[in-house]
Amino acid sequence: MVGGILAGLASAVLQSCSYVASALFLKRHANPREMLFYSQGVQALFALPLFLLLVPASALVAPDIWLANGLWLVTFTATQLAMFQSQEHVEPSKIATWMGLKIVVLALLAQVWPIGNETVGPWQWCAIGLMLAAVVGLNFSGGMNPGWKGGAWLFVFIVTACFCDRQQVVIINLFRAHGASLFASALLTLALGYLTFGAASVGFAVWRGLRGEGGVSMLRKLWDSTPFAVFWFSAMMAIYFCYGELGPVFGNVVQSTRALIAVLVSLVAGRLIADRFEAPVSRAMWIRRGCAALLMTVGIVLYSLFKV
Repeated sequence: MVGGILAGLASAVLQSCSYVASALFLKRHANPREMLFYSQGVQALFALPLFLLLVPASALVAPDIWLANGLWLVTFTATQLAMFQSQEHVEPSKIATWMGLKIVVLALLAQVWPIGNETVGPWQWCAIGLMLAAVVGLNFSGGMNPGWKGGAWLFVFIVTACFCDRQQVVIINLFRAHGASLFASALLTLALGYLTFGAASVGFAVWRGLRGEGGVSMLRKLWDSTPFAVFWFSAMMAIYFCYGELGPVFGNVVQSTRALIAVLVSLVAGRLIADRFEAPVSRAMWIRRGCAALLMTVGIVLYSLFKV
């Protein structure tokens, strides 16, 4: 369990950094679809050696794994597009904390579609209530007003991310049934998904080339998407292990530390990069964001105590 918690914390830090990196790409190029496909092309290069090194021979011809990966691919594509679209309306620090709502959705899903021994008791529901209050409080902490369009994209992002998380656990368990260890299964699940999506990214690049986009422009966008790809792929390596060890509900509880981390990362990065991706807010509003993030952390601790 300790290893899963540490992996979840590492993923929270890396994901918070990835939100900032993607916001910088969108500031330069203002195209969420290009952000998605170029970054996935980079991540496919990371995934290929992992998959070839770790995959059991029996898993290569297992239809259940390929079907499960296909379902993951659909939810993952929707999640990534919704995330990049929402970043046109909401700052990175707010997105990271709004993701705390995933815990509520996942807890509800666990009641009707449990994976393993997932259970949510009364005290854990109290903890979830605290986290929900933190997310609502964050909405009144200044900055950009997402409006109905930004709110709709955030909703799609949160819901599709929940189904994506649960599908990841399904695939991890399938690889473990073929003899792979928990750690290897987590990496294989990540590698298989990003390889298949990487194939679509190559097709996107070819299509852009056929439409006449210059090679210099494509290489520049590929380069600009690389920081996000590095942070995100590293975060996913940690998060897949976390979900395999703790399950999607508790794993997301641990990851909700990104609420506090994202506030700190955005504050520091905004100072270094002259507020290029965060709308300017007063010190009082930053304090309010910090208080909301701390309330989220209290909820995490309470949930963890009663989980253990």
